[in-house]
Amino acid sequence: MENSIFGTLALIMAVAFLVETLVEAVFGRIIDHVPALQPYKWALVYVAVAAGIVGAFIYQFDLLYLLGVFVDSPVGITPFGLAVTGVAIGMGASYIHQFITRFFPKKDPELNEHDVRSYG
Repeated sequence: MENSIFGTLALIMAVAFLVETLVEAVFGRIIDHVPALQPYKWALVYVAVAAGIVGAFIYQFDLLYLLGVFVDSPVGITPFGLAVTGVAIGMGASYIHQFITRFFPKKDPELNEHDVRSYG
């Protein structure tokens, strides 16, 4: 089950990277080459967030669901979870990476359960 969780997280990272770079490559270049659009460059992040939300709904990516499965307290895939995941995807791969490293820590096989409890 854990491989499935991390496989889905890898897919979410890839989608976040693609959304971020493709929005910049397509819409950012248009804005860069059309002087009248320069004042609206700030809107690129919202285009990326909209694309991320659409992608999360299409692929049913829900980080909250994955986190629930990871901590053995599953919640269903919900529209809220899909929307939050979509916003995170739109914010880019570095944003998703921060989420993953914070909430899905690496498990050190050399630490036993007692050691883990004493650190947390």
